Amino acid sequence: MEHIRTITLGKLTWYNLSNNSEEEIRYLRDNFHFDKSDVLDAANPPLRPKIEFLGDYIFIILLFPVYHKKTQSISSTELDIFLGKDFLVTVHKNEINAIKDIAQHMENKSEFRNRFRNTNPLALALHILQESVVSIYPMLNHISWDIDNIDSELFNRRERELIHKILSIKRNIVDMRKNMMTHKNVIKELFLISKNYYRNNKLDTVFNQLITHTRDIWDQLENHKDTIDAIQETNESLITFRLNDIMKTLTIFSVTVFPLTLLAAIFGMNTINAMPFVNSSYGFWKVIGIMGAGTAYMFYWFKKHKWI
Repeated sequence: MEHIRTITLGKLTWYNLSNNSEEEIRYLRDNFHFDKSDVLDAANPPLRPKIEFLGDYIFIILLFPVYHKKTQSISSTELDIFLGKDFLVTVHKNEINAIKDIAQHMENKSEFRNRFRNTNPLALALHILQESVVSIYPMLNHISWDIDNIDSELFNRRERELIHKILSIKRNIVDMRKNMMTHKNVIKELFLISKNYYRNNKLDTVFNQLITHTRDIWDQLENHKDTIDAIQETNESLITFRLNDIMKTLTIFSVTVFPLTLLAAIFGMNTINAMPFVNSSYGFWKVIGIMGAGTAYMFYWFKKHKWI
């Protein structure tokens, strides 16, 4: 079976299912006595993270972010873990690079296999979780660089062009927050459950490191969220300022032109000997002079009141 790999490490066996299609789910049903609801959860699209202890095994669902270079977007992928006394089953869509690297090391490096030989499945599961969590840091770096790039372009009069970039980063941050929101709680609960299920596991340090990583990632996400929110507010303020400035210019132009239009309309009436300057040889220029004087006075008035 292409997407099912079995790695034997002494008393420990790792079943790595790199897909959750019908073939892999049938394999779970035929070879293990897992609860039907847990198998169904492994077959479905990404669900909410959770952990359950069903007496003879521990079932864990965690969501991890996946970064797509072409679209520069982040989506969710699910990792399902079945932890038994002498076996570990992982079900995923082969989108987490850390798991692919660990599986490759298991097949190609004997010293790596010996590291986990005859250990309990929890040690291997925690190593997979830790490497998967650490692989999130480069995504945070990408988000940080994107935020810095937007910040440097903020005052280059490109506010409208930045709207799409800002919203794209906010979407990625929201998606990552959704994935990481419950990691710390699930790992803490796994720590408490494993104390009773695996005797003398001596993995407290690994648990603490893993919890520290999840807390650090969450703190960075909070910081990125606050930063991009502030940038968005600043960008919207700049757009509002530009629009107000344009409206101000158009209003001044309209107020200035309206009296001149009215004056031109009055002098353009077809009345005989009723308007001044009608019979004057310089009547046109006199009207233009009045308009110019009115315009100059209006600009003086606007300037005096600091409207322009």
